[in-house]
Amino acid sequence: MPLTLTAAQWQAILAHVQEELPNEACGLLAGEGRVVRRVCPVENVLHSPWEYQMDPAEQVRVMLEIEAAGWELSGIYHSHPGGPPVPSPTDVARAYYPESVYVILAPVRGAWHGRAFLIEEGRVEEVSLRVAE
Repeated sequence: MPLTLTAAQWQAILAHVQEELPNEACGLLAGEGRVVRRVCPVENVLHSPWEYQMDPAEQVRVMLEIEAAGWELSGIYHSHPGGPPVPSPTDVARAYYPESVYVILAPVRGAWHGRAFLIEEGRVEEVSLRVAE
């Protein structure tokens, strides 16, 4: 089953990752199953081009908002400004939410490209990423 976002949600993610250059951007995707209902950017407190760590207080606040809305954590996104759009060893080691889809964006031939993955106990499986009209 693909992770599905609207075109506006995808544009919001793209704007966020572009805005955070040269550093990695990160955020949470709230939804119903794998259908995203809200994109929630979260500050990368490391302000690093090579890794991210979500602001803990902001992450908890957003997760409580997701729960209050009756949604779930459908996904987690972050960027790899230096590419590629695949999980790094650090991403795999820090994949603390195996039920969530991890979306990784990176510039490919001058344009941002995103891929989606399930990561559980060191295993990585690519899933479809669908941007609906």
